[in-house]
Amino acid sequence: MLTPKFALVGGIAGLATLAAGSASAQSAPLTYSQHISCAAIFYLFSEDVTDAEMVGNLEAVTFVMLERARALPQGQGLTQDQLTQAVVTEARLIRAAMPSESTVDQRTEVLISWGPGLGACLEAALADGSST
Repeated sequence: MLTPKFALVGGIAGLATLAAGSASAQSAPLTYSQHISCAAIFYLFSEDVTDAEMVGNLEAVTFVMLERARALPQGQGLTQDQLTQAVVTEARLIRAAMPSESTVDQRTEVLISWGPGLGACLEAALADGSST
């Protein structure tokens, strides 16, 4: 059976290629708002992917980012609905930053550079995933 970290590495390896140009300068753990941004980024990526396994992996890492946000002081005491609403709000902000009638490539460029950046989100998901 695959470990969660191994499944995550295999499932989102393609995103790492996209993020290669957006290397993270951040080595500190993500903040609450950055976890919310990462959850929104992964969720929006899942909307553009057609491979069912990849969609499942992106949805799983979205949930992981939500749970990690909940564990931080700013997220403690929040309900699942409140956390979900925070991600929805962030996703709306990201969509608003995308050009109207945008292509998949244009949407991807916005997602790669949003918030902490896709590289930092992947780095955090993989690093934190070793403790789950």
